[in-house]
Amino acid sequence: MRPFFPPKAPGRPIFVAHRGASDRALENSPAAFALAVEGGADMIEFDVRLSSDGLPVVFHDDRTGRTAKENLAVARTPAARLRAVRLKNGETLPSLADVLEIVGGIVPINIESKAPGAIAAAAKELSKAGYGGELLLSSGLREECLAARDLLPGIPCGLVTRRPSASDLAFCLRHGLSSIHPARRLLTVLRLRSVAASGIPFLPYTVDDPAEAFALIAAGAAGVFSNRALTLREEWTRR
Repeated sequence: MRPFFPPKAPGRPIFVAHRGASDRALENSPAAFALAVEGGADMIEFDVRLSSDGLPVVFHDDRTGRTAKENLAVARTPAARLRAVRLKNGETLPSLADVLEIVGGIVPINIESKAPGAIAAAAKELSKAGYGGELLLSSGLREECLAARDLLPGIPCGLVTRRPSASDLAFCLRHGLSSIHPARRLLTVLRLRSVAASGIPFLPYTVDDPAEAFALIAAGAAGVFSNRALTLREEWTRR
């Protein structure tokens, strides 16, 4: 497994645009991704689930109702039907192919698998598109991390976790994962020290407050996932 790749600016943390520029447009929408690309995001994170016929679509929840005008179960709905779903901003629900086309390799992307088999489906889509941009894979499902290691060994993969346990850290080290992505709300001082001591690059999610983000970075975080990634980066450079 490749090591976690460094930021474009040496010595500067990575501010990952969580679900695109989601402070400026609806999360995981084509507009949010286009704005993040336009702003030259350090990296764009988004979620991938599978339709009932096994095609990768970009959506966070298991049902569409929170951010779309219909409430369908993603895993029980064919891709063609999901393509007809309108998000609450009027855009169509994007497939992975749509997002790869929007980003076009201009900025790095983090594909997070939300469902078993999503890494394999994403690997097929990446190959089909001939995608050559920088990639980080991730998942909160350990079997998906192992699939990434087996199917795409040249691409770094991170483990998403709520509480970074000793077992999580051991799993990352044992399987050569590139990074660990813990929930910032559950990062106690002791857990923070434990993760930092492991030597595994870590990026907490989701951190929108500049003071909190900069404190985590001072404690050893390689960066943060943020709904305000572009704004945080601007504030960091003005420090």
